Order: sequence, then C-alpha cells, then structure tokens
Amino acid sequence: MQFFFLFITIVGINARFDCPNNSLFNRSIQLPTTWLHGSINCFSKDAQQQPDLDIYPINNDTFILRENKCINYEAPFMYLLFGNNTVLLIDSGATVSSTSFPIQQHVENIILQWCIKQKKHRKDIKLIVAHTHNHDDHTAGDKQFQSKPFTIVVGTTVDDVSRFFRLKNWPHSISRYKLSNQRHLAIIPIPGHEKSSIAFYDCITGLLLTGDSFYPGRLYISNFTANVQSILRLTNFIKSNHLNLTGILGTHIEMTKTNHVDYPIGSTYQPNERELNMSLEQLEQLNYELQYQWKNGFHKRHRAYYDAFIIDPEPSELPLLPANKYISNHKFILMPLDTLNHVWISYKPTFLTLIDYQLVFLAQISNSTLLSSSLTERNKYWTIESYQLSLNNLINGNISSFQTKLYIDDNKKYLGNITININQPFLTITQLNSSSNTELYQPLRYISYLLSNSIKSQIHLYLLHQIRISTDFDAIVHVIINPMNCTSDIEENKLNDLLEQNANEWVFPGFNNDVYNRLISGNIRGQLLGDIYLTICTMEIIQEIQCTFISHYQTHLNESYEKNFHYQSENSCPSMHMINREVNTNNRDEDKFFHGFMPVWALTLFGIAIMFAIIFIAGVICHLVGCRKARLDLTDNDHSSNVEQSLLNDNNHLQTTTVSSNKLKQKSKDGLF
Repeated sequence: MQFFFLFITIVGINARFDCPNNSLFNRSIQLPTTWLHGSINCFSKDAQQQPDLDIYPINNDTFILRENKCINYEAPFMYLLFGNNTVLLIDSGATVSSTSFPIQQHVENIILQWCIKQKKHRKDIKLIVAHTHNHDDHTAGDKQFQSKPFTIVVGTTVDDVSRFFRLKNWPHSISRYKLSNQRHLAIIPIPGHEKSSIAFYDCITGLLLTGDSFYPGRLYISNFTANVQSILRLTNFIKSNHLNLTGILGTHIEMTKTNHVDYPIGSTYQPNERELNMSLEQLEQLNYELQYQWKNGFHKRHRAYYDAFIIDPEPSELPLLPANKYISNHKFILMPLDTLNHVWISYKPTFLTLIDYQLVFLAQISNSTLLSSSLTERNKYWTIESYQLSLNNLINGNISSFQTKLYIDDNKKYLGNITININQPFLTITQLNSSSNTELYQPLRYISYLLSNSIKSQIHLYLLHQIRISTDFDAIVHVIINPMNCTSDIEENKLNDLLEQNANEWVFPGFNNDVYNRLISGNIRGQLLGDIYLTICTMEIIQEIQCTFISHYQTHLNESYEKNFHYQSENSCPSMHMINREVNTNNRDEDKFFHGFMPVWALTLFGIAIMFAIIFIAGVICHLVGCRKARLDLTDNDHSSNVEQSLLNDNNHLQTTTVSSNKLKQKSKDGLF
C-alpha cells in the first residue's frame, strides 16, 4: 500500500516546468516584514480610522493585499499579479459586502493606477479572479466582481479549477498559465486542506503561493492522505525543476515570533506576529513530519508543533482518544430549554490533568418527573455529577447516555438521580491547555447557544465564557438579542437564522478577557467572529447564571487575582462589588450601558452634590459656634496692628509699596493679569 502511494505521487511530479529565460532578470522584489496587525478594541476610534485593506507593492507588477483584522479576524492575504494584458487576483477576501470591505474597488483602483503608468486603457486589461481554495474567508468577495466588465471569476470546485487552468489529471498534473510572454505561472494541485486547493509558482518573482496549505500558523488538514501526497508533490516540484525560490507566501499569519506559540483563533490584535515569508527548509520540515506520521499509521497521527507552524489535522483525521481514560465523577451544568425534557449541558473543566476540555451538548432527560416544574424557569441552573465516567469515552461518542446525580444550583440540595440521553454531535469540543506559553484569548470572548426564539424580536441565548488555558473562569450568562439592534451585511430575512446558530463565537472589543470584565448586567455590543457579513449586535444581559474560577493548581490560585479580590470560596468568582477596576470610557457603547459600574457623568454629579453638602454643613456648624464673631475680632486686631506699624515706620511703608509694585509688574509680564 505504501509503495503504491509513493509510486502514484512520483508519477504526478515528473512533469517538467521551465521558466522563460528572460524572466530571470525580473526578480527584484521587496517583501514586507510587518503588517497592520489589528486592534485590541475594534470599536475604538483609532481602530475605525485604520484602512480596511493593507496594500504592499513588492514590485511594479505585484501587489500583496491584507484584509483588516477588525473587519474579519482571519485577515487573509490576497495577491495581485500583472501581465501585459491580464491581471490575476488570487482570492477575494473574507467579507461579502462592498460597504464593509470594498475589495473590488480597491483592486480596480490599483489596476487603473497601473494602466496610467503603463499608458494602457482599462478596457484592454482582463481581470481574472481565482482562488487558492474554496473556503469562505477566501471567496466571500467574489460577488463584488461578478458581472463586472472585463472581469472573469473562476469557479471554486475541482472541475471549475481543472477546466480553467487545463489540469488534465487532477491532482497529479501541473499546468502552465501565462499572464504574459515573460510571466508564466505553474499551477500545482495540492488538495488536503480543502478539495480544490492549488498553489501558484511565479516565474517573475520566484514566489510560491501556497494558500492555507502552508503558512505561519495552524495547518488544518481535512484529508490527511491527500495532504501528504500534495506536500510531497509540491516539495519535489521545486527541487526537481531546479526552480529559484525567493519565498513561500501563504494566506494567513497566526504564529507569534515566539517559537511554537500561536495566537488564538479569533484574535483581532497580533502585535508580535511572525513574518509571512516561509522557507524551503520549513516546507521540507512539513513534508518530513507528514511522511513520518503517514508511515507510522493512523493510530500514531497527532498534532505537531514546529517553530513557525502547527500541523493540526481535523478530529476525523485523528485516532480516537485512548479509551477508558480520565474516569471520574465529572461535573456538568444543566440548563433548561423551551422544548420539554430537553436541556443544554456544559462540562465543568477542572484542569486536574494537563489537558482538559470545554464540552457542550444537548440532551433529553429520562424519568424527568423527579424534576420540579421550576426546571422550565430561566436563570436557574442545576449541577449534575456523573457516576464513574470516562471523559475520553464521552468525547469519542461511545457513551450515548449516563446516569447522574442531580443537585439544585451549586450542589446545595440533592434532588435524586436522572438519566441523560445525549444528542450527537456535540455542539462544542475544545481542547484546553495548561501551558504558560499559550496566548490568552483577547478581548473578552463568549460562545452562544440558542435558548428560545419563540418571539422573533427576542432571541434568548446562553453565553458560555470561552476558555483556552488555565487560569480562567467558567461562566454562563443569559442574554437577549433583538435583531433590530444588529448591523449586518446579511439579508434581513436570514439574520435570525444566523444569530440562532449554536456555537457562534462572540468577541466584546474593549474588554480584557478576565474575571474583572465578565458579563454581569446592562447592555453590551458584541461582534460575531469569523462572520463574512460583519455582524455586530447590542445584547441585553439578563443575568449571570453561574461563574466558577478554575486553575490547574487547585491548592492556590493565580497570584495576580488574589491581590485584587477576596474569594468567597476557593473556586467561586468574586462578586462584582469586590472588584476595584479602572474603567476605560472607550470600552463603552457611548455610555449607553454601564456594565455593572456607575458611568462617569453620574460620578461627576455625585461628587458635586457631596461638595455642596459639605459646604452647607460647615456653614451650619460655624454659625452655631460663633465663627463670624471670632473672624471679625481677628480682622480688627490685624487692622490695628497694621496701622500702628505704619505710623511707626513711614520709610518701611514706602519700601513695602515699592516692592509690591515691582511684584505686580512682574506678574503682569508673566501674563497672570
């Protein structure tokens, strides 16, 4: 089997590819080392003033474009390559609307400026919009280009790509696409990340453009075997054809400058991000690791960390977790749903082991007569504690139901035993990490799950605080969204469906991701992460239902938190009145909400009232004790003393007057009068 796999791969790479001789003299390029790296508060004025597109010309005929991370955290890179009469745009960005992200206008402006310099007419230039692969964050802008004059948008299926680029034997054939007599591109199929993934080698610049298959970040693999073949084919293509390689450019940056450390998914601020450019040596590292894991068999596959990238196969491409591991009486939070006997359940991570999980699933309850009618009441929660249960078996899907002890609230009152019947698949399965080298989520992040949509103008959601590492807090909040309080590029009749999707991720710009800023009350604006429609909604916070502080070290909690508030118990989140934090007015939605704290204008009025009260009380006291008489007596004594001193020494009086006059003149010169 392994021999057959290698034979097929080698057959697919024997096609020769030569660049025109005169293209070797046009390789002068200047690659950027830094980019606009977003904002920690995308709602701030500074963030709003940033350009929606970062444009960098690496030479007169080649442009690299990057979408603003505050528009879409994916911040994909796009490439614009000019030939004599043809321009190729590779990828169209992660946002649909031309209002939020006018990628077509930007590209058109670049083409027009190029035409002026080249003394050409726009009508003589054909624009081709192609793609590295068929994912929304690379194709969302296509609609802006469709039906535009002098423009062709290439389809995104394997058949569409093969037909346009004349790839006769997908994925083993390699084709040549000519932008001009000198600028030839090699089109190399590299499925694995996605079915229709391709790479572009540019003879003019010597750049290899690899899409999401290879870049400084998390290399997601949807088909492991296809990906192994593709990376081997890509590596051998460069080496066997003896092509000069000036750089390898992907379509994202997700790694920090610290080796092995990535920014969390959804980061809108990456001030310490790694350079975009990758090397052939790093591509060979990827090829070696994939070959090694493939040869060792399916049960040895795993996520692998390298300095500048992380190999991250999808769960379906990885072996199941070891069976019968992490057996314990695991705890869960149970919340009611509108549907009878249906509940929403969140696993409570404890970090008693180096790896833990954030799990959410829906379930039905057997023998529900045990529960009181109050189960249908919102803003109450139940704690359930399973009997001896393997967490790995639960995640693997080997457990369809389990018996559990039911408690009201936080184990305050035992109600009895019930049976939980799990609805597959899980809504959320996120592996957490206790490593201190892992970047925290920033800013504040929650995941939403539908509670009720019986009234279209009131979408009730449970929000679960999103955890990445310990130390952190596990919190559940009940909120309401009125779609009328949202801005979005999606069609109005589809907005409700978008908001009601389970496991939507929300970010709350301007609020640091810590227990100080958790959602308690008031109204707050959130942005839907990874949304090609740039959806922003104002939510009404009904109540924080539950909050637990979690740490890998159960005997002592994070020192920075201990210094700032006193715990009611070892794992309880603090009451908000215990927290003394500095409020940044930029974090507010123009003071339309106070997020659990008094607004600045209220504090100002309160201070003025206190001042007047103090003055009034002081006046009353002074009147009672005869302050006025004492003050008059003191004034008379001072006046008599001054008169006597003046009569005794006229010369001193004159000198004093002269000095006072000089002081007045000096103050006048200083602008005080």
